[in-house]
Amino acid sequence: MPRPSKLLLMFALIAAVTACDQKPTREEQIVAQLPLQEAYDHNIQRMAVLLAGKYPDVSQASIEQVLRRHLTVDDQRQDLFRLYSEQNFTDAEFASIVGALQDPAKARALEKTPEGKRLSEKLTALMQQTAADAKVQAVAEQRMQDVEAELQALENPAP
Repeated sequence: MPRPSKLLLMFALIAAVTACDQKPTREEQIVAQLPLQEAYDHNIQRMAVLLAGKYPDVSQASIEQVLRRHLTVDDQRQDLFRLYSEQNFTDAEFASIVGALQDPAKARALEKTPEGKRLSEKLTALMQQTAADAKVQAVAEQRMQDVEAELQALENPAP
């Protein structure tokens, strides 16, 4: 084997081994450890039920389709990436949150501890801060206006 090929092969093997040793990014941990799709589906279903009262002539399935077009799972994923970022939570804090989300018994035990109360307050404050952000509010308002406009069009089709 010519020398340059041996070097290239060696670098490729080193890169592969190094990649295996790296810890997953916080985003990769969020995707792997949090039930993103299930939470998204649940949120869409809850919103569809609420909107069904306002748009009784539009089927629940149609309402859900409209919601999914304007409120995507990727949007929710990006929101969670920002919320649970390394900037906001240490690895230990994130591990505690994930443990509590995956096991109700752990969640009940954690909420009784000073660490759990602190984490809960921190998470609540971050969520309130995000909800109060004018840019976030504008995006959410625009999305809901788009949803409402499409639902109105479905309820009152043009002749």
